[in-house]
Amino acid sequence: LYMWGSNYDGEIGDGTTEDRYKPTKILDHVIAVSLGDYHSGAITQDGSLYMWGSNNSGEIGDGTTEDRYKHKPTKILDHVIAVSLGGDHSGAITQDGSLYMWGRNDYGEIGDGTTEDRYKPTKILDHVIAVSLGYRHSGAITQDGSLYMWGRNDDGQIGDGTTEDRYKHKPTKI
Repeated sequence: LYMWGSNYDGEIGDGTTEDRYKPTKILDHVIAVSLGDYHSGAITQDGSLYMWGSNNSGEIGDGTTEDRYKHKPTKILDHVIAVSLGGDHSGAITQDGSLYMWGRNDYGEIGDGTTEDRYKPTKILDHVIAVSLGYRHSGAITQDGSLYMWGRNDDGQIGDGTTEDRYKHKPTKI
C-alpha cells in the first residue's frame, strides 16, 4: 500500500505528520483499503485490519482516543473481509458475517441504539455482506439482500421517508 497527500493527523501512516507529495510505502500484502476524513484502514491478505490517523472519537478502534500519527498502522481486528470508513466512524465485516462498528456516534452512526462514542469494535449486525459509511450515517446489506440504514437523517439519507435521525434505534430495514 502506497499513500500520499495531506498528513495533518497522520492519515498517511508513515509515523509522521508531514505531507507526502509522492507515493510512500506503508504496508505489504494489502487487499483492501478505506479512507475516512482523517483516518485510514487497510486489510492484509491474512485478514488483519490495520488502522491509523486521527482518533479523536475512537475511530481507530484501539480502545483510546489517542491519535495514531506517531505510530505505524495499528492492528485492530482479525478475520476481516471488508472495511468502510466514514467521517469519524469505522466499520468492518468479519469472515463470519459479523458487522463491527466504532468511533463517533453523535447521530447513532454506530447503530447500537445510543449516541455514545465507541472506542473499540462493537458488534452490530449478523449475516452482513457489504457495508458503506457516509459522513454521519451508515448502511449495510445482509445475506438475504436486505438494506439496513442508520444514523443522521436530516436530509432523508436513511431512506425511510422521514428526516428523523436514527440514533434511538438499531439499524432500520429499508
